[in-house]
Amino acid sequence: MIMPLFPEGKEKCLTLSYDDGVTQDRRLVALFNQYHLKATFNLNSGCFGKQDLASGFSKPVTHNKIKASEVKTLYKGHEVAIHTNTHPHLEELSAKEIAYEVQTDKENLEKLVSYPVTGMAYPFGTYNNLVLEELKKIDIQYSRTIQSTKEFSLPQDFLRWHPTCHFGEDNMELLTQQFLNSSQESHTQTPLKVFYIWGHSYELDGNDTWEEMENFCKQISNKEEIWYATNIEIVAYQKALKKLILFKDEKLIKNPSMFPIWLKINHTPFCIKSGETIQIPKD
Repeated sequence: MIMPLFPEGKEKCLTLSYDDGVTQDRRLVALFNQYHLKATFNLNSGCFGKQDLASGFSKPVTHNKIKASEVKTLYKGHEVAIHTNTHPHLEELSAKEIAYEVQTDKENLEKLVSYPVTGMAYPFGTYNNLVLEELKKIDIQYSRTIQSTKEFSLPQDFLRWHPTCHFGEDNMELLTQQFLNSSQESHTQTPLKVFYIWGHSYELDGNDTWEEMENFCKQISNKEEIWYATNIEIVAYQKALKKLILFKDEKLIKNPSMFPIWLKINHTPFCIKSGETIQIPKD
């Protein structure tokens, strides 16, 4: 029996995704760095430096955007991803307008961080078939929605990547315990488990939940069985997994990708290095 594993033979993965590029990200990034967690931050490059207030809270909460000049330093070690140039409802736009919003944001962000930006989160979590078609033309590798699955499975389509939950949902503590206590053997149909949490850092101000966030970071961090990854790292690894070549007659597996790939073969973890071919061990 051959089952996929995450890097270093890990069975679980935690990924975090935060939107809008607001100034509260400074505190959140510092917290993630303290606990060695990795996150994806989805930014609107056309809104850098703008100042306003967030709605929906019982007290004034700022929704001020960070400056372009701090993007590269602030998010170092994490992933910067697209959230469109000006945060419109993409499903209300024409194909040309969709392409402009996404491509402009992509190009602006790439100039700031000096690496390819190919991931995204939908503004307001909404999209339609036209949006999906345009994203494929721009070669967007994934895009996150805001639809909670309450599960730890990977998506069938990364352009419709539904997260596990929003930070602070009523059942988040239960989901955290389920994730921490789960094992690969108990989920043979979905051996790779991803706990995907999303949100906005200004909500931590509005809901007074910074302490809850730090407690979560303490609880979930430094676990040997968990891979702490950005969104794009997960997508890249999954694509490399799919490139594995299995020669059944010769009982060989070849890894043509640029990444070392981990598999559990007959209950034993194996690492197949980039370009390496290994013989499948007998039972």
